[in-house]
Amino acid sequence: MRKMTVGLVSHLVRDYNLGCSALAVSNIRLMDSVFAEYDVQPCYRVILSEPRYPVDLASYTSLVGVTSNPYEYRTYPRLKATIKNPSLIRKSDAFDGCDLVVDLCGGDGYTDNYGITRLIAESLAIEHAKAHGAPIVFAPQTIGPFNTRLGSAVAKRELGKLAAIFVRDDKSLACCRELGIDVPLQQVIDVAFALPFEKREQSNGKLNVGLNVSGLLYSGGYDHKNYFGLSFSYRDFVDELVRRLSDDEGIAVHLVPHVVASDGGEGGVDDDYSACVDLRSRHPGVILPEPFESASEAKSYISSLDFFSGARMHSTIGAISSGVPVVPVAYSRKFNGLYGTLGYPYLIDAKADLTIDGALDLFFDYFGRRDELAKAVERAKPVYLDGLSRYCEGFAKAAGLA
Repeated sequence: MRKMTVGLVSHLVRDYNLGCSALAVSNIRLMDSVFAEYDVQPCYRVILSEPRYPVDLASYTSLVGVTSNPYEYRTYPRLKATIKNPSLIRKSDAFDGCDLVVDLCGGDGYTDNYGITRLIAESLAIEHAKAHGAPIVFAPQTIGPFNTRLGSAVAKRELGKLAAIFVRDDKSLACCRELGIDVPLQQVIDVAFALPFEKREQSNGKLNVGLNVSGLLYSGGYDHKNYFGLSFSYRDFVDELVRRLSDDEGIAVHLVPHVVASDGGEGGVDDDYSACVDLRSRHPGVILPEPFESASEAKSYISSLDFFSGARMHSTIGAISSGVPVVPVAYSRKFNGLYGTLGYPYLIDAKADLTIDGALDLFFDYFGRRDELAKAVERAKPVYLDGLSRYCEGFAKAAGLA
C-alpha cells in the first residue's frame, strides 16, 4: 500500500463555527474514499497558523471519529511575524515532507471582502507549501470577489501557484477565469453536502419551523455598522419573523445556532447562540436546543424540521441536503452562486433592494409554497451528488492517483 503525507490547511473539525467543521469533516471523508479506492494510506497533517491564545492543540486538531487514518498536527508562524521575518517561511517545518497540501480557506476566505490582510493571510499557506516543494490544491470553495486592484493582483499571483483549484459555484469559476488563472480549474459543489447525519423526527404534532439566526448579522457585522451592506435591518427582520411565526399556535419555532463561540468569536460579534438567547427573552415560546457538539449533530436536528431558514450558509446546506425545504437569507454572493448552481431560486437576497416588509413578504410567500420548495429540494439532489462525484474524480487526478 502506497503512503502519502497530506497537509490539511483550514480543516478544523472541532471549530466553533459548525460550517467550517462541516467542510473539514466532509472533505476528509471524501478524500478517505478516494485514497481507499486507489489503495493509498494517507497520513494527515493538520496545519494551522500559531494560535493567538493558549489552545489544547492535541484536542483541537484531533481527527478521532472522522478518519481511521493516522494524523498529526503542526503550526506555522502567523502573518505579522512572517512580515517581520520572511525567512520564517523556509525555517518552519509545518509543510516539510508533504506530498500534497489541501486548503479549504474557511470555504469563502479567499476574497478581499474581509480585508486585504485576511487575503494575504490566506495566501501564506501557498507560500509555505511552494517553499517546501509541496503541491497545494484549493478544495471546493468560493473564490472572490476581489473588490480592489491590490486584492486582484494578490489573487492572480497566488492562485497561479496552485496545482489545482476546485470551486463550488459558477461565479467563482468566472472570477478565476477573469483573473486569467492558468492552472487546472473545475467547478464542482460544496463538500458539506456529504456531511453525515441521522434522520430525526419531531413528535409535537405541530409544523416545526427552524430559524438559524446569524450572530454576525444580528450584531451588524464586524464593525457593528451594517458591515455587509444589507438593505434592511437583519435584527429587526428576524425579531418580526419570530413574532409572526410564534403567533400561530400550530407552529413550533426552533432557533438553530450554527456558530457557538463562548468568547463571542471575532470581536464578540460572531456568536449565534447569544443572539438566539436574546430573541428567546422576547419570545419565550420558542425552542432553543443546547449548543450542538458537532456539525453532524446540528444537521441531524435540522433534518427533523418541516421548514428552515438561515443566514449561515452551511446551516441551509444541512437543510437542503437532509430533504428540508429551505429559504436561505443571503448576505454574500456565495449563497447566490451555490443556490444558482443547484437551480434553487427560493432565497432572500439581503443585499438587494429589499425593505424589512419586503423580506418578510418574500419569506411568507415561500412558506406558503412549501410543497413547491420540497420538489425543488428533490431536484437539487442529483445536482449536488454529481458535483461530489466529479470532485472525487478531479481530486484523484490532482493528487496524482488517476
